[in-house]
Amino acid sequence: MTLDAAARRRYARQLLLGEIGEAGQERLLCSEFAAGAASDARAFASAAEYLRRAGCRETDAGREVLVPDATAVMGFAGAPFLLEPAAAVIGAFSAVEHLKAILGIAEARCFPTDVQLNVEV
Repeated sequence: MTLDAAARRRYARQLLLGEIGEAGQERLLCSEFAAGAASDARAFASAAEYLRRAGCRETDAGREVLVPDATAVMGFAGAPFLLEPAAAVIGAFSAVEHLKAILGIAEARCFPTDVQLNVEV
């Protein structure tokens, strides 16, 4: 696959990154992803948005994105009012890790279980 003019405009910032470039962007455009069975829906939605913007496609047969389950998201949030921000952070982390694996930069890591958002107000 080669990038046409529209794709070059759309992904111009990614093309400038040494870790991605034209070859990496072509890999991203050819890649597919899917939710894991136990993935938290909010965190996966956040990850999926980042992956789609990077050029990946969501399919049932795609490579599974390592997104923690709802219990892990709540554990990271530490309080119910922080669930949405926690899901957004975990989703972003999961998307970046998935992109690193697609690009061959590193293996995708799982979100660490020993961290928590600060609940002090």
